[in-house]
Amino acid sequence: MNPSDPPGPGAPAPLDPTRGPDRERPKSPSPQGTSGASPEAVARALLAARPSEEGWWEICRQLERMTPERLAAIRPAALRWPAAHRPMPDRWWAQWTSGDVRPHHALAGTRALGRLDHVETGTVPYPVAEDWAEDRDVEGNGDVERDVVRDGHGAERPTGHATGHPWGTGPVDADPPPPSADPREARTAYFYNGASAVAAPAGLRWLALAAAAEWHHNGGDIVRWETTRDAPLVWYLDGSGTHDESYDLQLSPDGAIVVAAVEGAWRAWSAATGEPLWRVRPHAAEEAADAEELADAEELAFDAEDVEVSMDDLVRFGFSADGRRLAVGTGSSDVVAVLASHTGEVLLRVPEGEDAFGPVALDATGELLAHTGPAGRVVLRSVPEGRVLAVADTGLSSIGALALAPDGDELFVVGGAVGGVPERAGLATTARPAGRRFTLRRDGGRTVLTGQPLLRPGEFTEGLDADSPSAAITARSCWTAEGPFAFVGADFGSLLFDGEGRTLWADPAAAVGAFTSDGRALVVVQEDIDVWFLAGLERPDEPVPAEEPAPGLVLLTGLPPALAGPAAAGGDQPAELPCSHWSVRVAAVADGARALAFCAKLDRDSVGRPQVLCRWPAGSPPGQTPPETGLLPEVDGSSYLSDLAFSPSGDVLARGLLGDESALALDEVASGATRWVYTLPPVAWDEEERLRIAFSADGSRVALAAHVTGRVVVLDVSNGKPLLSFAESATQTVSWRGARIDMAALDATGERVAFGVRDATSRVVVREVGGPALSVAAPAGLRQVTGLAFAPDGRTLAVAGATQRGHAGLWRLALDGDPGEAAVPPVTAVRDLPMHDQPDGQLVWSAAGPRAYFPGSHGWGAVWDGGSGRTLVEIPFGCADGGVALSPDGGTLVTVTQFGARLWPLPAP
Repeated sequence: MNPSDPPGPGAPAPLDPTRGPDRERPKSPSPQGTSGASPEAVARALLAARPSEEGWWEICRQLERMTPERLAAIRPAALRWPAAHRPMPDRWWAQWTSGDVRPHHALAGTRALGRLDHVETGTVPYPVAEDWAEDRDVEGNGDVERDVVRDGHGAERPTGHATGHPWGTGPVDADPPPPSADPREARTAYFYNGASAVAAPAGLRWLALAAAAEWHHNGGDIVRWETTRDAPLVWYLDGSGTHDESYDLQLSPDGAIVVAAVEGAWRAWSAATGEPLWRVRPHAAEEAADAEELADAEELAFDAEDVEVSMDDLVRFGFSADGRRLAVGTGSSDVVAVLASHTGEVLLRVPEGEDAFGPVALDATGELLAHTGPAGRVVLRSVPEGRVLAVADTGLSSIGALALAPDGDELFVVGGAVGGVPERAGLATTARPAGRRFTLRRDGGRTVLTGQPLLRPGEFTEGLDADSPSAAITARSCWTAEGPFAFVGADFGSLLFDGEGRTLWADPAAAVGAFTSDGRALVVVQEDIDVWFLAGLERPDEPVPAEEPAPGLVLLTGLPPALAGPAAAGGDQPAELPCSHWSVRVAAVADGARALAFCAKLDRDSVGRPQVLCRWPAGSPPGQTPPETGLLPEVDGSSYLSDLAFSPSGDVLARGLLGDESALALDEVASGATRWVYTLPPVAWDEEERLRIAFSADGSRVALAAHVTGRVVVLDVSNGKPLLSFAESATQTVSWRGARIDMAALDATGERVAFGVRDATSRVVVREVGGPALSVAAPAGLRQVTGLAFAPDGRTLAVAGATQRGHAGLWRLALDGDPGEAAVPPVTAVRDLPMHDQPDGQLVWSAAGPRAYFPGSHGWGAVWDGGSGRTLVEIPFGCADGGVALSPDGGTLVTVTQFGARLWPLPAP
């Protein structure tokens, strides 16, 4: 259990972190039998009891009386209390924010600062400091020395202008003056839509916060908010004049400068006064002829063609520890630069075309720059020469944050990773938070980055996707005297972990966060604003509880590196590759799991998604012995896999492929060789095209249905010759888009073919191969077809699909006799299972009756047995997130994700 996890049933309620022993309340008596005992004895007795609010306040009083040696001795016992039950008292907070940090402060876990509505009004819920007569910042936020010019009214304005470089750095009088910080002219900020970024100085007496933009017009405000007293906001940016929001706010280590990116321009302000210092437009040089034009304020007006909106092009910043230099990197426009932090002068710009991206990091003196490259690589360069010193493959699927050790000898990379977690094989579908430390070794004139083992923290919300856009926006890292730390926030969870991969804090909700410049605390902003003290989040040396075992048997945990080619297989590579670097959409399994096939992305530098075939020879039980693994042959002009199906005997595999030509390829399972390829008539490419495959029960024939063109083809398996080929007539459809074919099925001998048709409504068509269409009763309330299957005797057709009421249902349509005019009602299989326009389910007719996989579109699916009328398995992901495969006999279920393949237990049909 995480230190920050909510208490279980019967546990005490969390403390109110805004309260402390300094507020008016009755003091709790000392524990019974401790009269005259030492402070340590009293504190230990309280720590041995269940966490309570009054107990913690008494512990704080006793901690204040202890020597540093006794504090160190009691520290493990204190840290066993959840951090949420150890809020920092008012008196400690007042000391901390004034710079008087004491040893017992290290045992506090958290402090609630307020809510976003407090930020809007410049107030705090519980002030611990008086208003100062002069707003002078004791944290080093004095005025920054800079050149000044006089405007037309004789007023002095700082220029912050660096001449002679080719980017659009302009005088700050191009911006409107900031709103006054005079209390008589106090204004309110707008944080109704939440915060998009936060930055925190070492003392935590104030925060810089960026508001999320209003969806309909205004951009986000950027303000300074005092955390210890009610005080007017200091304004850095009034969002009413923009249409953007800032996703990264950074403070210089001395707390003097605030930087952010707004509408493609990089901006800096005085943290104390809100006065603009400089502005750099990295794309302005494309419009300007020379540096003199850049100095003209009129040339700095934003033009639509000039602006690179940061909502689409994420901008990340990183200061050197001495505060002299600032690194900047963009997420997609191939811009990485190093600036002088006080003037905005460009010291280095990585040349265009070198695939340099953010995030970025600098060492203590700004002489070493780290940035990311394509396919999970990290690059080190010297500053200001820009010479590449080293390049390394991180093994991460994405990179969200970088941190360089102050001496430049180590690098910490934070992002997402897939694979490498056997217990999540066939279950996990999203990249998990991960990190990797690199050591920098200099061998003569050569620099080498050597990676350490990948760090994979646990104990976080399963839905946290470290490859999501929100994770790329929120990821942060820092390097302290205790090593590196990382924060990742995503749509379904947030996480803090250290350089050993230990989870220190986790929350099931999204958040934005920022480390203080000294790395002693993490500020987390949701609707509430909280501080988590890293020293108080340390984990005692206790074993981490093991996860409950997952159902079924793991078939695969990864793939041989050789499948990605010689280049990927050589060098510093892991023992195995993830099953795919992207989600696995299509999979198929033979009876008894004797063979498994799926599509995979093996090379992150390539857009190709080859098809993988795994075979377990006779005498090699699946899951107990490794399979024989290889890639299926490529088909010229057809590279995108749409569907897979094994024949009932398992000796051949059919692939439905899209590309310049749509094709059906039949492969020998034993050898992996392609027996034949059938190419459909050429049509204009349609991104909605899908192919569906079905074998007859005797394996002699195979059907191919094209979703968009409405064409159905039945072929002889032995030679690939078409026995039937026709397209659903557009004149018989109601929709202007024409007929859309959903799924297909053949009867036992391949003499009849059935397919679903979707136009204004969904219906089912059954035809004799080489003959007319049959009269079939209409399925009542059918919204869309997700599976079709003939009974072994051919007298009944089962239809699986979504009902108009949003349930998963099964219809049984009689094929003998007069169907009549009455529609056939469904049997409700799974209630409230959304299936929206993704007919990628399966239906087989097992020995006990129909068995269906219903592909949920909202994070889960289900396998349902028509014979018993019950749900056999709930799949923990949606149909777009992983591959689900039912064997032709219905007795084998396999799920395939980026983390591996899993064989699920199913009752025998």
